[in-house]
Amino acid sequence: MKVTVAIKEAEYGKFSDLYLNYNDRGIDRNVLLSFNMGSKYPFEKVSDFLIDFSSVKFDFFLITAIVYGVDNLLSRAIYSNDGWSRDIEVVFPVNNIGIWIGKEDKLKLILDFLTGDNWLVSFIQNTQDSLFYPRPLSRRREIPPTYKIDSIKSTSLFSGGLDSLIGVIDELEKLSSDERILLISHFDSKSPGPNDDQNKLFGHLEAEYQNKIYWIQSKLALSRKDTDGNRVTVENNYRSRSLFFIGLGCYLSPIDELIIPENGTISINYPLTPSRVSSLSTRTTHPYVIKNTQELLIEVGITTLLDNPYTFKTKGEMFIDCATRSPFIKSIFQDSVSCGKRGRRHQHKDNSNEKHHCGRCMPCVYRRAALHKAGLDRNEQYGNFITNAKNREASKDLPALISYLRKDISLEKMKRDLLVNGNIEIDKLEDYAKMVLRSKQEVLQLFIDKGNTFIKTELGIK
Repeated sequence: MKVTVAIKEAEYGKFSDLYLNYNDRGIDRNVLLSFNMGSKYPFEKVSDFLIDFSSVKFDFFLITAIVYGVDNLLSRAIYSNDGWSRDIEVVFPVNNIGIWIGKEDKLKLILDFLTGDNWLVSFIQNTQDSLFYPRPLSRRREIPPTYKIDSIKSTSLFSGGLDSLIGVIDELEKLSSDERILLISHFDSKSPGPNDDQNKLFGHLEAEYQNKIYWIQSKLALSRKDTDGNRVTVENNYRSRSLFFIGLGCYLSPIDELIIPENGTISINYPLTPSRVSSLSTRTTHPYVIKNTQELLIEVGITTLLDNPYTFKTKGEMFIDCATRSPFIKSIFQDSVSCGKRGRRHQHKDNSNEKHHCGRCMPCVYRRAALHKAGLDRNEQYGNFITNAKNREASKDLPALISYLRKDISLEKMKRDLLVNGNIEIDKLEDYAKMVLRSKQEVLQLFIDKGNTFIKTELGIK
């Protein structure tokens, strides 16, 4: 499927709208990809911090936004070749065409691995003559914030999840009284849950660490209708969401480091069974993606260093280490959200009071195992209690999880599996393998300690 991008001339006070154009089974369709949905001043926080619409950093930011939109646009149910992989061709408009020509293969390498598709990418000179974001003629009543850029010593992505909360607190604990951290957030206005999470957690952090935090939040969303008013069937597996997060972070960070906090278990995405090789969760922080994205940034002259300090840590190890340095996290972690099925209310039918965690997807299982390791897991915080399942149908992931936990996987076998499934660098292979095995033990311990008779029988636990 070929998708072209049209950039609409910007109105005052709005970021330029992007239109994704494609042929849907013989019908030409145009769908809006917008930074301007859901708010009168959606891009204002970003523009208050940085006005740059011509640099290579901006090009990369725009490329990642378009990737996010295209990935969302093309439903796998309609456009895949085999129920999963899609053929996607995109022409990216850039300002610095001379720098990007020749980088097509590297970008394709990243996107193919990231989304599991076959991408064909090319670049075209952006001919947008007007500014992407002209300043509004009259500003809203609030006084624009001022930023002491030189005081920013750390920049971190801030998603509203537990890992990003840990990452932010760990960085804040390192800063002196006159130093600041810049938090960079994104949410999709069509899935507004993360916006609430980010705002709630930021309120806690701001109260605890006064005058040490700057926060920039951006929205980006694909319309659910084309320009003729016809509904669009979108793809709900947003593998590229975090790549846009990285693009936004590289664009805004005033220092040459961007922290991408995520536990090593999710980064590696070890398949629970051979039939599930990297088919479900994100791969954005997989070492292969980080390595190649870093190389692409270097090749185009972007000096930002991508850093995941938790590459070799389990979620439980991350939480315990953070809580040791700052017990404050124990009072606010409940307001972070880790669920992979956020917003799907039918997931919570056995606990109507719980709106955030389904309790049975793998991100929820890893979260529960981590908190159990720290002595803080509570059944009532989840929708479906997978530890009390009565049959394997209690969760789509449960049969694979049981199969995985029952296996006695040696270090050598884990190393071989990681090589086959994930393009891991040889010199770091053993560290990754040990981390995955420790994570496996964290989850197993949750079921040993809290599993009911059915679960323990399935796992062969007496």
